[in-house]
Amino acid sequence: MSKLRLYPKVARLFLGGHIVAGEDIGSSYSLVSPGYEQWFLNTMHRYNDEMIGELSKHLNPSHSLQILDLAAGTGYNAKAMQGLFPASRLTLVDISPGMLKEARQNLGEDASLITSDMLNYLANCADNTFDVVICAWAIKYRPPLQIIRHCHRILKPGGYLAVIVNTKDTLPQVARVYPRLLARHVHKITKLMLPLPNPRNLTAFDGWFQKYSFTKIKSQEGFQDFNFPTSRELAEFIVSTGALAGFDIMLDLRDPAVFADLVQLLADHHFTGTTHRYVYGIYQKPSCSQRNVRRRKANE
Repeated sequence: MSKLRLYPKVARLFLGGHIVAGEDIGSSYSLVSPGYEQWFLNTMHRYNDEMIGELSKHLNPSHSLQILDLAAGTGYNAKAMQGLFPASRLTLVDISPGMLKEARQNLGEDASLITSDMLNYLANCADNTFDVVICAWAIKYRPPLQIIRHCHRILKPGGYLAVIVNTKDTLPQVARVYPRLLARHVHKITKLMLPLPNPRNLTAFDGWFQKYSFTKIKSQEGFQDFNFPTSRELAEFIVSTGALAGFDIMLDLRDPAVFADLVQLLADHHFTGTTHRYVYGIYQKPSCSQRNVRRRKANE
């Protein structure tokens, strides 16, 4: 019976335009910002590090680079780049004031921090501005192809774009129980969270960048298991990482009754762990000379 109530409720929210917005997702991340590095980056930072390590191989440490960190979060990536390229200028953009507060503590005053939706920021950014753009775990929150198109425009010729994001099949255990959780608490749903445009796989991910003439330097896929002694600890992890940002606005997962049911549903399925599946890639905007070579080859 609860599912019969859920579908009409979802339809009414959609038709009424009651959709989770970027500011709502920013609020979700502000809530988890004090513990974000402990709960999420404490494990997942190794993949950020791997991506940044690959990126750094193609950059000159003595150059003063203009680096843009989109959806910068606590500034983890920017701090790593700051250490590798101390002469560079860092611009961090995030819609969450809470995350940027953590970033300021991590970076001090040696960076420009901007509270903004990343797509709005890019749309107002001048052409050929940055040498490097990084976007970690967040390109899914705005239309990815629009983000990539703008990144191509604002990057200088020969500039690099590095992106890491979850694939559609990430957190399968959570995906299994979340619809049932919604059905149990239909009356508490006030906004609709639309499905996120995560890439299906590495091939689809590479295709995003090929569409805008980026040259692939390297791309890779992988996964990270998170295992806990109990279903309750898994539930605590889920609501503390930002992994369900937006979905925790559709249904407040911190509501005691909702959280208790989340624990129960996970326990009913014997879930005490979950899996983050991801892809990352480093792509280059062709330089003027590279474009000329391509044109000559195309005309031969």
